[in-house]
Amino acid sequence: MTHPLRRLLALLALGVAFAMPARATTYSIDFTDIWWNAAESGWGINVAQRSNIIFATLFVYGADNTARWYSATLVPVSPQPSGLTRFSGQLVRTTGPWFGAPTFTTPPIGIAPVGNMTLSFNSPVTGTLEYDVDGVTVRKDIARQPFGTENIAGQYQGGMIAIASQCQNPTNNGVADIRGTMVASMTGVGATLRANFVISIDASSICTFNGPYVQIGRMATISGGTFSCVVGTQQANNGTFSMTALDAQVNGFHASFTGGDQFCTYNGRFGGTRDVVGN
Repeated sequence: MTHPLRRLLALLALGVAFAMPARATTYSIDFTDIWWNAAESGWGINVAQRSNIIFATLFVYGADNTARWYSATLVPVSPQPSGLTRFSGQLVRTTGPWFGAPTFTTPPIGIAPVGNMTLSFNSPVTGTLEYDVDGVTVRKDIARQPFGTENIAGQYQGGMIAIASQCQNPTNNGVADIRGTMVASMTGVGATLRANFVISIDASSICTFNGPYVQIGRMATISGGTFSCVVGTQQANNGTFSMTALDAQVNGFHASFTGGDQFCTYNGRFGGTRDVVGN
């Protein structure tokens, strides 16, 4: 196998399974979701993110066990703590007219600051909620609340950009990108993703990825997956991979990935749009 071909196939091995840049917003991974603590079902927090601003609504209960509703507009703290993505802002309590009133404007809406809220995310799917209401401080571990599984089966067009590092041949370290057609299928809790590419010497290339697909809120992961690539009729490379922050939408899906084969290790993103053919 020629040196350029070996490097390209090693990069192909990474990119196949992933679609579109992993930053679902322009600031960070998109934390928009319903978040909860699985050991304390019954309360939670709704997070809606746009760029670097989060609007959060907290539904909890008072000392009399009746419902309480609070909201906050959160912005990133500076400097950001190591290993965390943190947002903070003022927490408020609102009052207003009865929902069955003839008009919503009587009486006027009341907004009263009650404390502060901080959200600290240590991964795309887990974090910590801290808030205080009228002097009562609460700290809870939270995670995206799972319900339903997205179906990523279909055909996609897209490309990959990745960093190859720790290569056996140091000249293979660096940035590379590829483009092609991906076909995804799902069976039970597993996902299979196959990519077809034509490399620079006009040889047909196919890489196949398999792994367990786990939905966590609106995000999914594939951990401990395996892949193999074939060029023409020749086996090229084999490796393992993991995918995080996989966000599926009607127009495509996107994720971050790490992986490695017998040549290099890889970190990057892959972008793809659902094809108008075969879907």
